[in-house]
Amino acid sequence: MPHFAWEQYGIAGVVIGVLFFILWKMLIWVMKWTDKQSDQHLKERESWLVIMNGLRTSLELHNQSSIESRKQLSEAHGYQRAEHKEMMEVLGRINGYKDGR
Repeated sequence: MPHFAWEQYGIAGVVIGVLFFILWKMLIWVMKWTDKQSDQHLKERESWLVIMNGLRTSLELHNQSSIESRKQLSEAHGYQRAEHKEMMEVLGRINGYKDGR
């Protein structure tokens, strides 16, 4: 008479075997799900890096234009200071002040 697995190990062995099979299938499902999540996260990171690169480029352009604007403003203030100094000297001479004062 042939021996079957359930006769040798009993009903508890068969139940444990079925539970291990279910656990194994769940483990495979979780590993596939994790791989899908990993691929999705990779795509999200790539798109995020493209967005961040665009943001960095736009910030660099803004900084460059800000630096140029500050240089132009500094030049304009320099000219204004020179004009004001000349105007003060002219007004001083008109009011009778000497150049040394």
